Amino acid sequence: MCDKPEHSERRPAAENCAVCSGKFGLIRYYSWRTPLCSRKCLDRFRARRERDRRWLFKFQAA
Repeated sequence: MCDKPEHSERRPAAENCAVCSGKFGLIRYYSWRTPLCSRKCLDRFRARRERDRRWLFKFQAA
């Protein structure tokens, strides 16, 4: 085992929002372990996930 941080099994801490790449403020929101910077980005992330789910189920039903 190597003690260097670049060989660590853990992922590095997120530095920016996953949706808009903005900086985090005092409050950080999470959805499915994805760090988000605001309630607006949280809503956008959930809406995108819901659209993806509907699209997938539409083709599975066919």
